[in-house]
Formats: sequence, structure tokens, C-alpha cells
Amino acid sequence: MEDAGATEIMCRRSTTEDALALKLLIGEDYAEYEKRYGPYNLEQIIETSYFSVTATDADGAVLGFAAFNDFPAGTSRIPSSAWLDYVQGRYRTEDLNANNVLWLVFFTAAPDIADDVINNVFATLYSTLPDTDHVLFARLRDAGPMPLINDYFSALTERSTAQTDSDPFVADVLWSPRADVVPDLVIRRGKVEDYDDLMPLLLAEVGVLTEMGDDFYLEELLEHQDAVHCVLVAEDAESGEIVGLMCMSSSVEDQQYVVKHFNTEPYQKLKRWHQRSEKDQGHSNKNSFSIDFFYLNVEYECRAVDFLRPAFKQFPFAEYAFIRLPHSVPDHALLSKFQYVPLKQGLTLKQGCFLVCRYTLDVLDVRRAEADDVPKLTHLLTTQTELSRGRCDDTVAHAELCCSAAAPAGESVVSLLHQGNVVGTLHVGEMGDEDTFQFVAEFAVDSKIDFLAANKNSDREYAEIGLEPRTAPAARTESLPGLLVKYFYIKPIFRPHIRMFLRESLRLLRKEVLYYSVGLQDEIYQTLMAELTLALPRREMHVPGQPVAAEAEPQDLVTLHFTSRRLLSEFKTKIHSRIVVIGASCTGLSFIYTLLALPYIHFTNIVLISRDGVPDHPNVSDHTWFADRLSFLEREYMLFRLPCKIRIIEGNLVDFERTEKYVVTDNGYVEPYDHLVITAGRQYTVPKEISAPKYVARNGVFPLGSKLMLEKLIQHVRESEIYEDDLSHCVIYGSSLDSFCTLTALLQLGVKASRLALVSPKVTDMDAEGVFRDPAVELKVDKLCEAMGMKFYKNHELERMEYNDDNTLTGIYIVNQSQPTSEDGEAAQKGRRSVELPCTMFIYCYEKDIDPAILSALNKRSIVFDGRVIVENNYRTTDKQIYAAGPIAMFSRRFGPSQPFETFSSMEVGRHLCHTVLAFLGVEEFKANIEEEEEEKDGIDREQLRKERRGQLFSDEAAQLAQDKGLKDEVIERPKPLPQYKDNMMWCVLLPNDYHYFHCQTHDCRGESVKQANNISTEDDNGDSYIRVSVNTTQYIQSISYLGSNKIEVHNFKVLVGLPQTYLNIVQRWDDGLITDVLAFLRQNWTMAVYYDKAQDFIVNLRAKFRKQRDIQMLSEYILEHVQAENVDCIDESRRKRYGVEVTAETQQMVQLELIKFLHQNKEFLPIYFLPDVRCHLT
Repeated sequence: MEDAGATEIMCRRSTTEDALALKLLIGEDYAEYEKRYGPYNLEQIIETSYFSVTATDADGAVLGFAAFNDFPAGTSRIPSSAWLDYVQGRYRTEDLNANNVLWLVFFTAAPDIADDVINNVFATLYSTLPDTDHVLFARLRDAGPMPLINDYFSALTERSTAQTDSDPFVADVLWSPRADVVPDLVIRRGKVEDYDDLMPLLLAEVGVLTEMGDDFYLEELLEHQDAVHCVLVAEDAESGEIVGLMCMSSSVEDQQYVVKHFNTEPYQKLKRWHQRSEKDQGHSNKNSFSIDFFYLNVEYECRAVDFLRPAFKQFPFAEYAFIRLPHSVPDHALLSKFQYVPLKQGLTLKQGCFLVCRYTLDVLDVRRAEADDVPKLTHLLTTQTELSRGRCDDTVAHAELCCSAAAPAGESVVSLLHQGNVVGTLHVGEMGDEDTFQFVAEFAVDSKIDFLAANKNSDREYAEIGLEPRTAPAARTESLPGLLVKYFYIKPIFRPHIRMFLRESLRLLRKEVLYYSVGLQDEIYQTLMAELTLALPRREMHVPGQPVAAEAEPQDLVTLHFTSRRLLSEFKTKIHSRIVVIGASCTGLSFIYTLLALPYIHFTNIVLISRDGVPDHPNVSDHTWFADRLSFLEREYMLFRLPCKIRIIEGNLVDFERTEKYVVTDNGYVEPYDHLVITAGRQYTVPKEISAPKYVARNGVFPLGSKLMLEKLIQHVRESEIYEDDLSHCVIYGSSLDSFCTLTALLQLGVKASRLALVSPKVTDMDAEGVFRDPAVELKVDKLCEAMGMKFYKNHELERMEYNDDNTLTGIYIVNQSQPTSEDGEAAQKGRRSVELPCTMFIYCYEKDIDPAILSALNKRSIVFDGRVIVENNYRTTDKQIYAAGPIAMFSRRFGPSQPFETFSSMEVGRHLCHTVLAFLGVEEFKANIEEEEEEKDGIDREQLRKERRGQLFSDEAAQLAQDKGLKDEVIERPKPLPQYKDNMMWCVLLPNDYHYFHCQTHDCRGESVKQANNISTEDDNGDSYIRVSVNTTQYIQSISYLGSNKIEVHNFKVLVGLPQTYLNIVQRWDDGLITDVLAFLRQNWTMAVYYDKAQDFIVNLRAKFRKQRDIQMLSEYILEHVQAENVDCIDESRRKRYGVEVTAETQQMVQLELIKFLHQNKEFLPIYFLPDVRCHLT
């Protein structure tokens, strides 16, 4: 290894995957480490400790590790809930409390660089968790020599009254203060002499949080300080160098401005909490001061809060401090103690307000609730306005019960105290194994919590599993005992301490995980939910061979949020940028869902503006008028119903102001924005040339669209008497799946099939493969509808509509599109025959168009529009703060021909749009989604750049599309590549007579590829069930179609599309005659692992390990050479078998072991497999 001075040490949070490298680092010293730390399991330490750090070199090699917890390890003689009383009673610890102390519970490092590792680890700890001021270490008295620990820590001073002969701890407590690693800033009042040192720092603009306006004169501020104007300067404690500046002032006008424009009601409109002292009577109308300017050297940012106590000391009369910053200001360490105060409704100020209370900086106590706390809790809840009176009464009653002698088993109440007063309460109940299993089964809790790693006896999980029935869930609560939140409240000024309150509650109750589940009817604790991690719903897996379960009732659905001791140290980044989404299309909802699903970011300002709010989920709609794209699970959809997640405005966009950045709706709402995202869908709109002059719904013409229009349509059906007339029809005009959904809905409303007529114009090029994308399905549906008595007019278009004197529809005339047209000559056109259909109801679901109000607003504000909103490849319009995607948008023509957004998965488009916007918001993970603006770069040969683009960045897909459109010889410049969408497309429709249609296909599945594919299809004897699996020439399943009278497990079958057919070996079995019923084959119980929701992640991880094998790397290079040399798209079966022989036994064993481990880890959900004992292979 290189010498320590040359080794670059990097620190990151530990993961359980580090355990193997750490075991190798410890090597044969395992017994020595047991003496130091007691019996240990590295995976368990990483998963259950509050904060753990892994030190690596620049190449990622592990050099060291440290774990910190909020209670000591190595001894069980003192429970985690009692260490504070023990330490405070035995040692002089005036400055130590549960809020600012962590315990070092494990440390290891490569011996030659251990000093550097521990220095880096502790620096990382204090910069990540700035509230930590002290680290303690319990040195067991028989631990043996620990020279590094002894050098880094010092012994606490014992009290003279300590009982040394009755010490139950059997350990010495060592202490390491933060000041030894990251000293406090020296904060003093500014002087005029500081001006020359400060101005160069401020002009560099690095570390400046607030704007330096034209009226900012630092020299005057330094010179004219008084009781209401103050300047504080921060110095490095060692060098004396100036590193920070805070300018403050206090005035009644500023305070009144904040109260007038911001929602300060939870803070009593900045009125006093406590009586003012006599010396402060001169400031009777003032209770706050403003931080007008703040600068801090970025290297000292973690100590920004050091300013706050000295600042309040300068204004002893003030209980509040506030700072006004742009809503889009990046999260800063100074703001960690501040609360974001929302603007009042209808205001459009560009700056937001952040507020902190003097008492927020005090030390708070956490304890199990006592009987004396009940009246204090009653007083707390009677003075708040956020919870309902009924919820307050229930909270107090539960506290009384838990503090009485009849306290229910497993239920507890924890109090948060400030100077003896209750300022917060948490009511919880213990979770059993069955309850925990239910949460894990329905939500992806284990994506953030590794229950297996937390189990110190995890190797038992890999013992042999026979075929006997398995019913009892794993004992998760043994390793990670959990609590379920029942009631919660904390006073607004103390909400920066919520995470500390939760951490201390888990410590006092000796638990590891906290769950909070919310139903649609529940009252929500928004502040608690903001600090927890959202558990994403798991995709439902139907057990093969069992009937499809009925959908859960909406009132029975819940969302789940959770946290653990480890997750509480992962503070969320708060983004207050005002994100306004126009339109509740699938693209828009996917955009919002992706924002909400990020576990490490909390968005406070997401607004959805939609004419009908959030549409109902297809599973809960009484009548389904539109095809279900299977975009969201019902549990996922619930997030849009929770008011704490997003704010929904029901209305239409009618205008927006680009300079002041606000939008206006037709019902009077004025909503400011920092980022405007337009994702409105295109609506079915009756063309003016065929509709009546005014109010189409009144004369029997209905475009299939808004909720209001559908209500009028239903009312028209129920009130009209026209359906008693055999000659009257209800005409559905359209060629999409929506028209068949409309047929079904009308039948459900009681319209007779014989009155229904479907007029279908020719399909567009986009739907050239047919509306059902399978000729056999289309033929069966035609026969089904005709057998019910419906009339079908395929390839007919509307010629004109007839109305009576009351402008009521009386009939329509349609013409066959296959007949001669005007282009065929006048004589031929005269031969066209019109078909008259008497009707008094006409439902239009053919062509869609943009909402006229939105179109008017876009044109008015000069957003480039060419049939659709024109966007760059990063979804930006001509205004860089306005984005658009989905059916309303299209990529600029300068990128070359591109497919409409509708031809791709709306969920994927919305997700990619979200990632791009997050990159512009500064989220590091997504910055690869955008590229630096080229016009901001200097020294680039633009002409050469254009030549390179023409030659290299014109994608194959766009080139083919250009050729298809006759643009083969035209040179089209593509400055940057367009996004690539590769998710599957799905449709699910309930057809007349309760037939179910399902189709899923890959993004590149087209009619020609289906013709060339191996299409495997079967149907039952009576023709009620038809299914087709299409395997393309590269041996991938490219589509699955189903039509039948029974519901099928669509969430299972959609997983198969896009997988190699060898996962099922369906082609070989079909060719061998082993499959006579495809549906029955796909339902065999051995297929369960393929349908399991974690299977895809397992495949991805396995492929990553697979590619690291040397034999696979060599084989991949050989295959690539063969494909390129022979210019083939796929490898024939004989070659594939020859290549398989080249895979070594070691690689084969690795794949087999990984698969068996995966099945062991998920045996509760995959209970049908025999699994061998693999414990000996896990070392």
C-alpha cells in the first residue's frame, strides 16, 4: 500500500455490502475485536447503528469503518434507556445530554493509516450531524490495549460521590469533544476595521446566502450599530481569520410585513410566548429581528447555527428571527433550525420567509409520559389550531389511559419537554410479527431496511427448506422491533427537533423502527410525515393457479411512512421551489409521483391545477369511459389524495405571467411558480364544422371528456325517452379503445345494445396495426358486438349532422371512406353514397385537440406553438422556467423527425421529465440528465460541432423515420440526442358482455415485427378465452394479448413482456407439443419467481456480477466480433449452445448460488420451492 500521506481518504455512509470487505480488513483479529466491542455482527451494526461511516481510497477500496449509536454497546448491564442517568450521575457532564451525544460502538482501520482514517471519520460525523458536540466510548475493562482510541479520547472526570464499587457498567467512559476536530466559530460584534477584510470575500460571492442589493453599504452598517441594528462577524478559532458575517435589524414595519404576507398563525402571528422583562418594555411592539445579510465561508458551513445564539443575545427583547430568501434557495445549514413559512393564498412574492424561535435553540428533554404530563398536554392541545377537537380529545384520553394503572399492554406515550412544559407528544403501539409482515408484504419497506442483515443469526435463514407448508412469517421484530404511531403533535416552534424526538423515543422504548399508516379518512400529521420515508407500494403478485382477488375498497387502502434509527440520521433536503403542474394527465401524475417517491427530498410547494382535480382511479370508477393504461396501483394513486403531499386546484389555466411568474385560473386562483410544468392532455373536441352553433351538450352531442360533460351525458341517458324509439340510435364516433369503453359504459347505464352504433373512421398511421393490435382479437370483438345487436360502420367518416328547429340532433350522415373522394374526380365522387343514421345522441371520441383556454394563454405569452408546445430535448419551452411534455408537447423540428409522446409510456415520459427538472433544481443525482448550455462555453468551433452532430448524433430511429417520411436526402441537424423511452405499453379494457381485453407490448413492437415473430396462441374450447404470446426474432417476448370472459392476473403477465423467452422456455415447449393451453402454462406454480416484484432487481444485480466474471467478458467480446463481422441481429440456437459451453463451472455455480440465496431471502413470498442449505457458501 502507498504511504499514508499519499493515500486519498474518502468517507461515505456505510452499506451492508461493506461487511465482507471489513471482515477481510479485520482478518484474524476477530477475537481481539470481540474483547473491545463484545460479540458483534458487522451487518447488524451497519443496519442498526444511528450513523456509520466507511472510509475508502479513490478506487473504492475499504480502508476503515466506524459506527456511532445513541447508546453504548458492549454491555447489556445498562439498558439503552438508562445510560444518560448513569453517565450524568457518575461523571461531571454539565454539557452532555441526549441531544448532543453519540457513542462510538465500533471502529476498525488499516493499521498504517488508522490515524488519518479516524480523523476523516470524525470530521465527516461532525459535518453531517452538526448537533453532535460529544462522542463517548465505553472501554470495557478487559478489552486489552487500544492505543488509537486512548489517544483520541480522554477519560471523563468522575464525581467525588460516585460509587466505584457498585459500578454495573464494567467499563470506563471516554470522551472526545467536537471542538477538538471542528471548533466553534468565534462570534463577535463587527467593527469598522473589519470592512477591508470582508469586502473581498463578499465580492467573490462564494458563501453568500442572501442577495447583496444596491442599498447594501457594509461600512455604514458596521459604523452605525445600535439596539436595533447589529453586525456579527465570525472568526476561525485557531487562525483568527474572518470567515462569516451576519447583518441584522429589528423594526415594527418588517414584523408587520411578515405577519401580513405569510401564514404566521401557527406562530401566534409573532406575538410573545412569555412575559416581556422590564428592561425590554421599550420594544413593546417588536418581538422579532430580521437577518438582512448572511455570508459564511463554505468550509465552515456546518457551523452556521453558531451565529444564532449570539444573534438572539444582541436582541434580548425578540423571540423570533426571520430571513427572507427566494423560495428556490438551496438548502443551507443555517436554515436547519428555521421553519419555512408559506405565503398567504393569492400572493406572488418572489421571496419566502424562514422563521426561527429563540426557544428552538434550548435543550429539550424526552421521557416516558407521567401522570403530571396529562394536564400539560391538555393545555398544549387546547392552544393549537391544526388538529380537530375530536382528535385532541382522543389524544388526551389515550395519554390518561397509558399513564394509569390500567395502561394497555404494548402501548406507550412519550413526552417532549421544554423547561418542564409538554411541547410534544408521541403515542405508539408495539408491532407484532404478523403486523410487520403485512406492511412488508404490501409496501417496499425492506428497500430501505434490511431485516435480514439486522438479524444477528441471519445465517439460519439459509438452512434447508423443504416442501412442507410455510405459514408463520419471519421474526422480524426480534431484530428490528417496531412501533406504530397512534397520535402525534409537536408545537410548531420546536418542529426542527422532530427527528431528535423520534430517535429518543425509539431509544427510551428500546425499539428500532417507527411506522405511520394513513387512510383516506384519517386526520394526517403532516409535520411527522415530512420527516418519515414513504414506503412505495409493492406490485401485487397473483399466486399462479388461484383466482384473481377482488380489488380492495378505497376506504381500506392506506399509505405507509416509516423510519428507523439509521434513517433518522439521513436528513432530508428541503426544496421550497414552487412547482406548479398544469393538467392531471398520466404524464403529469407520473411527474408528481416521482417527486414524492424520492426518499431524501421533501418538497413543500407542489401544486396541481386541473379542471377536474385528480381523476378517479379506474378500479373505483362506476363507469370506465377510457382505456386503462395500468399506470398506477390504487395504493400509489392514494398519494394524490393526501392534502399534505400536494395542493390541488380545480380549474382551467387561462393566463400566466412570465416575468412575475404566476398563473391564473378561470375560477380566480392566482398561483405563483418557480417552475411551471405543462402536462395537460389533449381532449376529444367536436370540430366546429360538424357541431351545432352553441352548447353541444344541450342538443345531444357530447365530446368524451371532462367530468362535467360525462355527468351531463349520464343525465341525458337517464332522463331521455329516445331509447324507446326503435329507429333512434346512440352513435359513438371513434376508432380507439375509448370508443369500446364507451359502448360498455352505455350498456351498464341501461342503453340497449340494439340502439348502439359505432362509427369508426380509418385509423391513423400510428395505429396501423389495428385498435386491438391483434387481428384475432379484433375479429372476436366484432363478432361479439354484432351478436349483441350493435351496428358497426368501419371506415366510415361523418359527413354532416341534422338538427331540428330547437337545435336538437335528429340524425347524422356518414360515408364510406373506401369510396371515391374528390381526389378521384368529380364523376367518381358523385357515386359516393351517404348512410343516414337517425339519432338523438352523438358521442365524439375520435380526434383530440389542446384545451382552447391553454392554447390562448400560450399564444398570448409567446410560447412557441406548432400544433403542440415546442420543447427542447430537456423539455424546456422558449421560457426556461416553463416545461412541457406529454400529448400537449412535441420536440422541436430541428431535432429531426420524432414520434409523438403518445407512442411511448406516459409513466416513463413523466418520470424522465421529473429527473430533468430535478437536475435543474440542483439535485446531484440527476445532473447527468442535462448538459451545460453550449452558448455559455467559449472557444468552440461551431461549424465543426455542427458537422460532428450531423455525422454522429442523428439517431438510427430518427434516420429511419426521416426516410419513411421522404426526408432521406435532407440534412437535419440534431444538436443533442433526444430522450430514449423503453418502457412497455399496456392497455386494459372492459368490453361489452363483461369481456376483458389486455395487451402489453414493448416500446419497439410494431406490426411488421409481429408478422415476423413466433406467435404462440391458444383459446379454450368454447372460445371464451384467447391468449397470444409473441416472441420476436431475437427471442424476446415482445407482446401478450388476451381476450376472455374472466379477469386475468395482468400484473403478472405484464412482467413477461421484454424478457427473454428462455425464462419460461415457452418456444421449446410449444415446439415439442408440451403446451396445449398457454394461459394454463403461464399459471403453473413454478412461474411464481418470475412474477415476483423483486425478480427484476435481482436480475439487474445478477447481470452486474455476471459481467465481472472473466470468462463472460471474453465470451462477450467474441460474440460482439461475430455479430459485427456477419452483420446479424441475433444468434442462432446452435451457436448459442456452443457459447454456453464456454461458461466456466465457477460462473455457473455463482449464478446458481445467487438464485438460491434470492429464493431463501424471499421464501415467505415464494413458498413453493425446495431450497438446499447454502450456509457453508456464504463466507
